[in-house]
Amino acid sequence: MLAPALARQLDGAIDEALLVDLCQRLIQTPTVNPYSGDARPSGEGAGQVLIAAEFARLGAAVEQIPCDDTAMVKQGVLAPLGRTNENRPNVIATFDFGDGPTLLLDAHMDTVAVDTYEGEPFTGELRDGFLHGRGASDDKSSVTAMFGAVQALLRSGLPLRGRLVCCSVVDEECNGAGRGSATCLHHLPRPDAVVVADGDAAHISNGCSGILTAHVTVLGKAGHAASGGSVNAIEQALKLFPAFDRFRRLRGNVPGDFNLGVFQSGTHPANVPNQALLGMNIKTRPEDAAQALQTYGKANGRCARELFEQCVAEAAQGDAFFREHPPQIEWIKDLPATGCGEESRWLLETANQAYAEVIGRELPVQPLGGWGDLSHFQLQGIPTIGVGAGWPGAAHSASERVAVADLIACTRVLARLAAEFLLAP
Repeated sequence: MLAPALARQLDGAIDEALLVDLCQRLIQTPTVNPYSGDARPSGEGAGQVLIAAEFARLGAAVEQIPCDDTAMVKQGVLAPLGRTNENRPNVIATFDFGDGPTLLLDAHMDTVAVDTYEGEPFTGELRDGFLHGRGASDDKSSVTAMFGAVQALLRSGLPLRGRLVCCSVVDEECNGAGRGSATCLHHLPRPDAVVVADGDAAHISNGCSGILTAHVTVLGKAGHAASGGSVNAIEQALKLFPAFDRFRRLRGNVPGDFNLGVFQSGTHPANVPNQALLGMNIKTRPEDAAQALQTYGKANGRCARELFEQCVAEAAQGDAFFREHPPQIEWIKDLPATGCGEESRWLLETANQAYAEVIGRELPVQPLGGWGDLSHFQLQGIPTIGVGAGWPGAAHSASERVAVADLIACTRVLARLAAEFLLAP
């Protein structure tokens, strides 16, 4: 635990006005993932240029690398491959303090869609103690906190050793499956510990849920709406809804565990659609990974996938057209649930000591509600936890915001964590 004088030294080196300004500038810079579903997504390039320049100003050795699909293959996970890398670099900023351990900080620059955002998504407006705009909670406040923690360390004058590596990554969102973090992980020498700056300010993350993404294609038979002999693909797709309900029940009917997020079909009310596409996310748990490991020798969501396929197949058997034209299921990604063990105890305890100092209380330790980049590092057995600045429930919402107080607190906690790890004896 840092001596009180050293902790005060760190706190005194934090420039709160600069943090607010940087977070505002990041929010004002569109970094919408190209696969968000927006009509004209920006991509992450401009935000990465901004943060790369800020790290270079601190004296970092800055490297920019594209996502590498072979990193996902090395991770042994099912994920979309062949996604565009144009104007989407991952930024790696390295600070070398000599011999010693390596700490990696990781946060993502990409955001989800803005086409359905309520109001102007890129104002970065400061109102009632909150910064408003897309990415404010997920994850630009945590990108800012990562930068602010490094700046405080350098300004504090504390004697440091080892290496501090900061990764601002792309493709965490929108089926990206954490390609950026996986790329950095397999590009860099193995770190001794990782803190992923993501999540909300209400808890410390010791793992994350797994996620399955499926596309179900349902066929029909095209024709004119006024004529007979056609089969409506939308109506056929609706016949699968009882299968989805059955799958939910067999999985415990937990809210948020199954989300039908895409239903696309048809071109005109006068036409009978001949195809419908349904897309859904399915949350998996550590017990799913354990069951798959025991059954198939690999910890993933395979058993949950098989249950879903069984529910759909049984529903299709009751329909004559489905028996001739069965629904086609394509699994887009399977990112397993992960958690940390004894290897991360020191990080968890140190993070909560820091929170006790900074906000006067410890935080609950629990997995992220969804999947997160920390999974990639935990899959490699690296001590890894997650600490975030986000406002609970604001991520991906139509009125995203973050509390300035949480941004400052996260910065102070990350600075303490880094100092504890890198402080010279």
